[in-house]
Amino acid sequence: MRRGKKVLLLLGSVSLMLLMAEGILRLFPPLRPMPQTYVGEYENRPSGNGYLVADSVLGWKMPAGAQLGNYRANSQGFRAAVDFSSNPGCRIIAFAGDSFTFGPGVRVEQTFASVVQTNVAATCAYNMGVPGFGLDQIWQTVRTQALPLHPALVVVSFISGDFTRSQDAYRPMEGFNKPTFKLVDGRLLSRTAADRPSGLAQFVESHSSVWRLLRLADRAVAHHYPHGEWWNLNAAILDAIRADCRAAGVPIIFIYIPSREWGAFPALRDYMERTSANFIDLSQGPNALTRDMYISAANGHLNPKGHQQVAAAVVQWMENHPSSVVNASVQ
Repeated sequence: MRRGKKVLLLLGSVSLMLLMAEGILRLFPPLRPMPQTYVGEYENRPSGNGYLVADSVLGWKMPAGAQLGNYRANSQGFRAAVDFSSNPGCRIIAFAGDSFTFGPGVRVEQTFASVVQTNVAATCAYNMGVPGFGLDQIWQTVRTQALPLHPALVVVSFISGDFTRSQDAYRPMEGFNKPTFKLVDGRLLSRTAADRPSGLAQFVESHSSVWRLLRLADRAVAHHYPHGEWWNLNAAILDAIRADCRAAGVPIIFIYIPSREWGAFPALRDYMERTSANFIDLSQGPNALTRDMYISAANGHLNPKGHQQVAAAVVQWMENHPSSVVNASVQ
């Protein structure tokens, strides 16, 4: 009986501490509950600014052929004045990525894809970056959009946040569902509505700031010491991108761009070294991006100087690996 009272007292104390922690954490907006989204939870809704439309393969793209302010889309829904062809009479460099590749706030000719094209003779740069993309969507861009055009080189750029986007099936900011995957016995499989959690797990994920804090802490640790679902899922996606390019006989460069949320990414750097991948780390070393290369702290995207820095790193890599691209046959 005495032991039972002690157990009840302990449980009561723990519950009280958790409730107090929940109340305190909810005072900080970044720590308020932000549940992961799952297949079938939400319907697509029109993009608020009209810059994006739903796409059955990638999740979303620009409206085909649209002129939206300073942004023009080709018929394939990418930021370009002309359509992407598999036989343009020049060596194709396909750039896949998120908004940092797309280039919000800069003219199309100032994006690092265009700057590379300007500085490397006989090349055509295909900018396939789309705002809001996660690493999983970047993978799908490479395999369904870039590789079928037989590029001489694929350049994949991303930020740390793209890893977190891989875990979600819906992006509230864009208003669209997206492809999402799970890792089962080492294989990437598409998620379905059956993968939605139920019961206590769903309640905790949807209502607990403590759970939110624990997830953020786990991701922070995974940036240094690779472990857990967040890291393992995205490492498998990186493996898949490399495997697809290897099967197509196309060299690939990975570019890590530090963001306002996260700078250095040691676990990613170790992965690239371990797999002998072509990797440009813009968070440190001679190619590191500096504060004056971003539009502003609030905006967080690259300004023309930042795009020039990324392009210079890509051009330098190409000069150091001439057999990879310069000697590639024109498709």
